[in-house]
Amino acid sequence: MSGGRVAFDIGLVGPSGVGKTSLISAVFLAGQDVLAGSGVTVVADDEPTAGLMAYHADALAGVVQRGQFVSESLSASKEVVDFRLRMDPGLPDGGIALHIKDYPGGWLDPKARQDSAGIKKSWEPLQDFMLRSSVLLVPVDSPSIMEAVTPRQSRAVPMLLRLHDTMQVLRLWARGRAAAPESPALVIFVPVKCETYVRPAHDHHRARRSDRSVELYEQFRTTYAGCMKAVRTEAPHAHMLYLPIDTLGCVDRVYVTWPPDPDTGVRCEPHFRIVNDGKRDIRGVDDLLIALCRILTEARRKAEQDHERTLTEQHRASQSYANRDRGLVGNFFRAADNVIAGRIGRSELIRLTEPDAPLSLLRWLRIAGLGQWAREQQTSDRIGQERLRALEALHNLQAVVDDLAKQDYSDRVRRL
Repeated sequence: MSGGRVAFDIGLVGPSGVGKTSLISAVFLAGQDVLAGSGVTVVADDEPTAGLMAYHADALAGVVQRGQFVSESLSASKEVVDFRLRMDPGLPDGGIALHIKDYPGGWLDPKARQDSAGIKKSWEPLQDFMLRSSVLLVPVDSPSIMEAVTPRQSRAVPMLLRLHDTMQVLRLWARGRAAAPESPALVIFVPVKCETYVRPAHDHHRARRSDRSVELYEQFRTTYAGCMKAVRTEAPHAHMLYLPIDTLGCVDRVYVTWPPDPDTGVRCEPHFRIVNDGKRDIRGVDDLLIALCRILTEARRKAEQDHERTLTEQHRASQSYANRDRGLVGNFFRAADNVIAGRIGRSELIRLTEPDAPLSLLRWLRIAGLGQWAREQQTSDRIGQERLRALEALHNLQAVVDDLAKQDYSDRVRRL
């Protein structure tokens, strides 16, 4: 934590093609809408993230224009990608930084790491990142658990979701959280591609379908029972949430195929039609922000208190330096500064005692010390004004985060 910034690592645990990048993109875009008008917004915290968000948005727009959407239309990640987002209160280096790593979901498979030294080498720091994260997001592929009807399809689901590998990561993470019970610990299971099953009220595009949100929740509980038990056993203090997110919102499942797959027997391949004229209608990110704000509140307060103390100390130090004892001559010129500045203004005194001042006497007086106190006092005042602006922005961020943390979850969310 530095500069009034709270930095949080958020781990992602999910198989290849589940939609991890789309989830991050949804947090970025919908977060801006949720916070609009508050003085705080969600920004890309570095140029690579800004480029990745733009690329993903353009790629998605191209897919949507076709009128139909297959989940495999957006290519899965081929390498580790760092996403750095920030809840920005209007300060260049302040706010709440969210660091998320995306990666090829196939790396969850121990065999893939065993067969490739390169994957194994890349996996180790990635796993360390996930294990030290305060928050773990577990994307859940909704069609896989809702559309499996034959025995062969049902047998493939645990492998498609990498349930065993996911459970092992969750167990290791929970053990680490248990060793530091004072640290935040939150697991959020995030059903994605769930637009067809979790039908929002006043949905005119999918009105012909009945809401199946209860069925989705029950299927999730059955499928992920082992994962939830692992967390609850290893870290009883950890919080767990079930939080569906519509990362697109403009799709409706038409049909599902189960083509053969050499690793899992078959794989789930849902086909969607585009609705709402292809306008993205992200839902659920407000609930995610509420969850994050609740767990970030205490850490954020501590960082802002530290930053406030730093700003106050900087102002006090500059004020003390301007008012230091300068000896007989120095104190005389400081007194002269005060008198002259009171008559003509501090800015005018500084101008007349600049190195290129036209009057030779004033130039000599500048060399002797006239105007020095005025310059130092001006610096102190500037630091004081910057401090007040920064504190105002930080206090606004605190109010926004506190307000979100106090809000109730929507009826989509379940505490586990």
